[in-house]
Amino acid sequence: TFINSSITSKELNERLEGLKAGMYKLCYVAPERLSVFEFVEMVKRLPIPLVAVDEAHCISQWGHDFRPSYKEIPKFIDKLPNRPCVAAFTATATIQVKEEIKQLLNLRDPFEIVTGFDRPNLYYQVVKPQNKTKFVLEYLGQQSRDHSGIIFCSTRKTVESLTQELKKRGYAAEGYHAGFDSEERKRVQDAFMFDQTKIIVATNSFGMGIDKPDVRFVLHYNLPKNMEAYYQEAGRAGRDGEASTCILLYAPSDIVKQKVMIASNAEYSSADRDELSHANLQLLINYCHAHTCLRAEIMAYFGEPSEVENCGNCGNCTNTSELVDMTVEAQKIMSCIYRTDQRYGSGTIIKILRGSKDKKLLEWGLDKQSTYGLMENASEGLIKEIIMHLVAQGYLDVEGGTYPILKLSRLSRAVLKGETPFFLRQDRVEATTVTKKDPKEKRNRKSKLPEGLLSDQQSALYEALSELRKRLAAEKGIPTYMVFSNASLAEMAEVQPLTKEDMLDVKGVGDKKFDTYGQIFLDQISAFQAEQSV
Repeated sequence: TFINSSITSKELNERLEGLKAGMYKLCYVAPERLSVFEFVEMVKRLPIPLVAVDEAHCISQWGHDFRPSYKEIPKFIDKLPNRPCVAAFTATATIQVKEEIKQLLNLRDPFEIVTGFDRPNLYYQVVKPQNKTKFVLEYLGQQSRDHSGIIFCSTRKTVESLTQELKKRGYAAEGYHAGFDSEERKRVQDAFMFDQTKIIVATNSFGMGIDKPDVRFVLHYNLPKNMEAYYQEAGRAGRDGEASTCILLYAPSDIVKQKVMIASNAEYSSADRDELSHANLQLLINYCHAHTCLRAEIMAYFGEPSEVENCGNCGNCTNTSELVDMTVEAQKIMSCIYRTDQRYGSGTIIKILRGSKDKKLLEWGLDKQSTYGLMENASEGLIKEIIMHLVAQGYLDVEGGTYPILKLSRLSRAVLKGETPFFLRQDRVEATTVTKKDPKEKRNRKSKLPEGLLSDQQSALYEALSELRKRLAAEKGIPTYMVFSNASLAEMAEVQPLTKEDMLDVKGVGDKKFDTYGQIFLDQISAFQAEQSV
C-alpha cells in the first residue's frame, strides 16, 4: 500500500489499521509523513525488516533534486527501537553525492552495486534550431503516430502553448504541469500509460514513478537545470531496450531562464547551493557545445569514463560536417580576455572584439584596447559560439554564477602559442554567421522593426517592448518616443539587460529615464526571457 497526501482521511485510517494487523508486506511512504508524530509512534511498534530509500540523491545537499523532507529519513531510522537493514537507490548520483548518501544514512560497510550509466539503445543529440516549435513539428512528422513520446518544457506557459499547437495539428497530445489538480494529473498519466495519449508535453513534475517501457522519444524543448536532471528525464525513453531518441533543443535564452529559476528558488537557496547550481548548469551548457561523443560526456560526468571514442549512436559521432580550423579566431578571443585583465563576461568581450560604440565600453576606455574591433566582421553569434566551445573543451574557465566572468585556463597557453589547434564544426559556423543583406531589401521590409534585430526571439521581444511603450505613453498622454526611442528598444531587444547597470548601458537610457520607466522594462524583459523560446 502507500501513504501520501493524495488519500482521504478514511483511507489513511484503514491503511494504518492494516499495517498494525500485518496486512501489508510493503508500504510506500512519502518522506513528509516521517515528521508526523502519530505516524512515527505507530510505526515504532511494527517489526520493520527493511527501509528502502528511493531517489536517494534527494537526501544530499549536492543532489540535483535535494528535498529538505528527505532529511527526516535518518532521524526516523534513529527513532526505531531496532535499526533495520537500510538500502538506498538512485540512478543519478555522482561520486560526491553517493558519499554523502552513505554518510547521512549512516550506512555500515554497505554492499554497493553500480549497474552502469551507459544506455546503448538511446541516441543522444543536441540541436540548436532557430525555431523550436517548427523543429518539433518537423521531427514528429517523420515519426509514426503510434510512437509514444515526452516533450519536457521549463515553464507551464510553454507546456500549454506547445500542447495547443500539437492538438491543432491532430496529435494525441496532453499537457502536464504542477498547476493541474491531482485528478487531472492522474487522468493524463493514466491516458499516457494506457496509450490513449501518445505525446505528453510536461514540466519536470512529470515522470517520477512513470515506468512506461515503450517511450520512443524524449525531447527537451528547453535546457534542464543540470546533467543529472537531463540524464534522468532522457532516461524515460527506451526502457524496453528498443532503439529510442533523446534530443535536447538548445538556445542561449534557456540559460537565462535557468538562472532566473536558480535565483527565485529561495526555499532551498544558500550561497554554496547557488554556486553549485550555476556550476552544474555550466557543465550541461558545456555538454551542449561539445563535439566529442555525447555518450562519453554523460558517462564521464558520472565518473564512468568510456573507452570508446566514437559510439556511432549520438549526434556528434554521426555528424559528417567537417571541422573548420578556428584557431586564429580563438586566439583573438583569448588575447582580448587577457588584455582586459580577465575581468569581463562574454557579452563585454564580444562588444570589444566587434568594436561596439557602447557607452559604458567607451567610458571604461575599452575602445583603447589593442583587441578593440579585431573581429568587427564576425557576427555576435559566431564569436559567442566559439567562446562556448572554448569553455566546453576546457580552453577557457568560467567564474561566478549569475554574471559569469571568462578566465584563461591552464590549457589556454597551448592554443595561444599555436601548439594546439581549435576546431568548430562547419554547420555551426554557417548557422552563426550572419550574411549581410542588400540595403534595398532592408528598405523594402514591411516590418516596423529597426535594422539590427537578427533573430526571431529579438524581434518578438522588440514587439513586446513596443507594446509596453505604447501603453505607457497612452497612460501619460505623451508621444511614444518620449518614453524610449526605437533605437533604445532595439538595443534592449538585442542585449536584453536584466539589471539597472546593464540598462544604463543602453543608448538613450539615463538615470532619469531609468527612474521613470527602467524597472518596468526590466520586468518585461525578465518575464519574456523566462517564458519565451527561440
